[in-house]
Amino acid sequence: MTEKKYDKYIAQNIVHPHTQQAQMYSPFLSGNQDFWRMAPGAVGQFAFYYIHKTGMFAEGPHTHKAEELLMFISSDPKDMKNLGATVEIAFDETWEKYSFNYSTFVRFPEGVIHCPVYVRNIQRPFFIGHFWPGGEPAHFDMLT
Repeated sequence: MTEKKYDKYIAQNIVHPHTQQAQMYSPFLSGNQDFWRMAPGAVGQFAFYYIHKTGMFAEGPHTHKAEELLMFISSDPKDMKNLGATVEIAFDETWEKYSFNYSTFVRFPEGVIHCPVYVRNIQRPFFIGHFWPGGEPAHFDMLT
C-alpha cells in the first residue's frame, strides 16, 4: 500500500496488554512536549461518545491552535482491536482520506485542517474519546 502524507498520525492495532504502559508514554500518545504552550492559558478538555449508528458527524473541516486527539475504541472487551465499524476521516485541504476498522488513535497537529468523520458499516456500537485544547468549543455534535 502506498504511504500517505498523514500516515504517521494514525495509530492502529495499539491494544497489546504486555506493552500498554510503554505505548502510553510513546511520542505519539503523549503529544508534543510543548502541547500546552501552544495554547497559553488553555486547559485540556475531554469528551467521550457512544456511537451506535452510521452517518457523518455534523462537524465541517476545521483547525485548532494546538494538537487534538481522537480515540476510536472498541466496545467489545473480548476483542478490543476490532472497532465493529468502518470510520473514514479526512486531513488537509486535499481531503486525504483514511479508513479504518480497528481501534485507532488519530492525532491532528496544530493548524492541520481535518474532518469530516464518517461512520460506515457499523456492526456494533463503539466509543470515541475526543481530547482538545481548552478555551475552544467542542466540535462534535450527534451524528445526523
